[in-house]
Amino acid sequence: MSAPRPADEAPPDAAPTSPPRRRGPSRAAWALGGGGLALGLVLGGCAGLGTGALGGVLLAGGAGGGGGSLGDVLERVTGGAGERSVAEALPDELPRLRAFVADERGLEWEREVPVRALDADAFAAALDGEEPGDAPSSGGARPDEGLEDAWPAGLDDPGDGRAETYAALGLTPSAATYEEAWSAGDADVLGFYDPEVDEVVLRGTRWSPLVEETLVHELVHALDAQHVDLDAALDADLPPEAVSAHAAVVEGDAERVAWAWYDGLDDDQLDAYDDAWERSWDEEAPEDGDADEGDADDRTYDALADALALFPYEYGYVAVDAVADTQGPGAVTTLLREPLSTTEQVLAARGVPGASPGLAPGVDVPAPAAPEGAEVLGTGTLGLFPLSLLPLVAVAEDEGYYLDDDVVTTAWAGDTWTTWVDPADDARACTAVLVRLDDARGRDDLAEDLAVWVDDARDVGAALAPAGETDLELRGCGDR
Repeated sequence: MSAPRPADEAPPDAAPTSPPRRRGPSRAAWALGGGGLALGLVLGGCAGLGTGALGGVLLAGGAGGGGGSLGDVLERVTGGAGERSVAEALPDELPRLRAFVADERGLEWEREVPVRALDADAFAAALDGEEPGDAPSSGGARPDEGLEDAWPAGLDDPGDGRAETYAALGLTPSAATYEEAWSAGDADVLGFYDPEVDEVVLRGTRWSPLVEETLVHELVHALDAQHVDLDAALDADLPPEAVSAHAAVVEGDAERVAWAWYDGLDDDQLDAYDDAWERSWDEEAPEDGDADEGDADDRTYDALADALALFPYEYGYVAVDAVADTQGPGAVTTLLREPLSTTEQVLAARGVPGASPGLAPGVDVPAPAAPEGAEVLGTGTLGLFPLSLLPLVAVAEDEGYYLDDDVVTTAWAGDTWTTWVDPADDARACTAVLVRLDDARGRDDLAEDLAVWVDDARDVGAALAPAGETDLELRGCGDR
């Protein structure tokens, strides 16, 4: 996550290790809903959005973290500010924002997309598929169904043994901690675009800079959907790493345009935007000594859940921005049509030191064998991004997982993990990760770079050993 940036500075090239008090656009979210792709913006702890989305605009630090009632903060920021209602503002503001988005994307609108604004209760009902009463709208039909709980699994999804794998590697305290943090985000959704009904739905009844930012982000998704079949990649039944890589392009595109919107604000508008953020922080965090555990947001924070949920936004934004700067917005449309498939490709486009452009998809690596008779929880791919977080396990609890240094290897070719219930203790799970490198030198270099992980993750028995000429095997056992 990122710190606030002064209005005269360019967006950062890397996610800084600083408190998440951000000005300017941040993270938005997309999710499979109603049989198609639903794209939405969220505010607050966002790793839980694996159940309804993949990330979000961050108000409070971390997945489900922060003090105070986040739902109350959302209502104050989006429901009680502004001199105009959203319904009053849309006739004037929507044409302007549509034109802005089209200009930034280099695309034309084939049709207008209606926008609805709902108060908090009605918005929650819309997410659940129940919409009592009427709602302010710029036109268009109301959906018959809300978003469904059938999201494509990305690297943040805890299912099929992935949460246990992360715990066994020491990246999270336990699989249960990770899953609780991951699942705590539906209440923080600020808006979404649903192509099934071709409509943007906003949470917030008063026009404000944060509502406008949300609308800009969602309009990018709506415009992209008129030119690219965003569902196509998901219909291909992609593995989790490919879903996260594709999400990085989808969300990075919307973030790039939202940053351009932010950079175009005049001094008065910047002051209004900053005031809204400062007000949200002041209202969320109680003064020292005044905190009441009963009133605090008790959702679990997990640094890894936060980092993986934010990957498409923090890293996708800079990757897409780099592509647009060097090749133009048309190249972004090409990326949407021919999505990336690995986190290595996203990091390469992003310009992380050492990563190379033109990277091939990950190779198939045979799954490591579990002990005979052990209950296997699943197999999957770790990917370069989570792999590069392993040296940070000692500082993650205090500083979060921020990859602002070299990737852990430039020779990653692919990997596969197998995770099983520890035969000696069914409250724990063990994993073996087989990482394939381009050559023996890459294998040896990775082993050297991961030595700090072996030292820092002793509580999970972290270990690594060469496994053939170009492979390295990682092992560990952690709490379920």
